[in-house]
Amino acid sequence: MTINWVLNKAWMEWCRKGKYGVGKKHDAAKKSLSNNEVRGYYSDIVLNPDLDDKNSMYPSIDHLYPSDESELVVEARIFNDMKTHLTPDEFWQAIEHLYAVGVRKGKIAKRTPKELGSDWAPENDYVKR
Repeated sequence: MTINWVLNKAWMEWCRKGKYGVGKKHDAAKKSLSNNEVRGYYSDIVLNPDLDDKNSMYPSIDHLYPSDESELVVEARIFNDMKTHLTPDEFWQAIEHLYAVGVRKGKIAKRTPKELGSDWAPENDYVKR
């Protein structure tokens, strides 16, 4: 049985923005669909395409492998650009969250970390320079 997921209007608009083209972005977003929500590929946080594109949690395209556009996924900008403008505490909070998701997904040996809350966001956003 094949399930055809349909992205909502906000996600379709997001797919039209940027340099990768509608098709590649649409496919990347569909890879990240879970329960009709687009979730960060690494963070598993629900992403919101209606955020300002300067917002650190704005969805962005990530290459699974450097310079390989054949395998693209969607993730919040902050996780895509890890550490560039995070404070040390924010960075380790993000790492702890990613570690927890990795454990839950069976990618990392089990310990007892905690995941970030759904309302987590860094203090700073991207600014136009």
